[in-house]
Amino acid sequence: MSYIKELHIKNFRGIRDLKLSDLGVVNVIVGENNAGKTSVLEAIAIIERPTELGNIIRVGGLREILNNKSSYYTIFKNMLNADSNSINISANIEGQEFNIDINGDRVHMLTEETYSKEIERFEGKIIVNYGEKKIVENVTISQKDKEFVLDNKLQTVSMEYVTSIEHLTNNIPNEVIKKGKKKELVDLLKIFDKNIVGLEMLEENGKTIPYLQHKKFGLMPLSTYGEGTKKVLLLGSSIIKAENGVLLIDEVETAIHIDALVDIFKWFIKACKRHKVQVFMTTHSIEVIDSLLESQNDVDRLEVLRDLIRIITIRNSLDEKKTKVRNIDGLKAYELREDFNMELR
Repeated sequence: MSYIKELHIKNFRGIRDLKLSDLGVVNVIVGENNAGKTSVLEAIAIIERPTELGNIIRVGGLREILNNKSSYYTIFKNMLNADSNSINISANIEGQEFNIDINGDRVHMLTEETYSKEIERFEGKIIVNYGEKKIVENVTISQKDKEFVLDNKLQTVSMEYVTSIEHLTNNIPNEVIKKGKKKELVDLLKIFDKNIVGLEMLEENGKTIPYLQHKKFGLMPLSTYGEGTKKVLLLGSSIIKAENGVLLIDEVETAIHIDALVDIFKWFIKACKRHKVQVFMTTHSIEVIDSLLESQNDVDRLEVLRDLIRIITIRNSLDEKKTKVRNIDGLKAYELREDFNMELR
């Protein structure tokens, strides 16, 4: 279930040089603000369809999902390191070596429409090596560009990405219900409210709206419930959608009350194993780490902590030329928290 076994990121956003190895099934990425936690998720997301400039821009634009006013060029430019016009991401994916290198130059140009001022353009190449495949794409993007073709030339491993605010904008996709996983989602919702007994998708004004069947209140639209319920439902459906692939979750704790975390993670780990999903999640919260470690109390607890869970702390070095990494398995993390109350963030 560990599809991505190693990861090396160079010159991506604020990350100069970051190496991750011995990755597990559930990888929790922690660190200070601006250490690059979300950037790690974005770098992994680029790996899914690496030859598509449109996919790279889409990944970069997820940070602006509620207020996307930046041009495609600005989104792309902001993904480049401040001192470099290149991005390099390499990984070991199911035993195959992967590498993407984006490099080029930023040039200034005049156009007929903008003759009174210069505009910027990036000219370069995307070079992808994956196993025995090598694909080279010429790329040009300027401040005028407003659309890109998604060519689907290469997909390495399927991925789902859950942003920190996606529970505010995203309903449960019908495809999850069609997979026959409704009961699984209802069982998860009962962690929040034991009176929830059903889930229905109803058509209203051309849109499919999720409704929850409640013992006391009857059939109620999801919009009438709190953000925590929406977030948990999103996490559950995302695991199912990510079956046999990778799930990326930014700020997993957003909107979820601390008292529910242990029970949610009990379900979460089992669901990841059942659906063969590898997870990378970020968090600011030590309570998330503690809840994840404490959630494993079955007979195979030690095996799960040791073999499946990784707590990855990232920090920028003093000269900011390299990102420091501490990667420990869940068992070691549990012992450090239990015996020494050690800070893991």
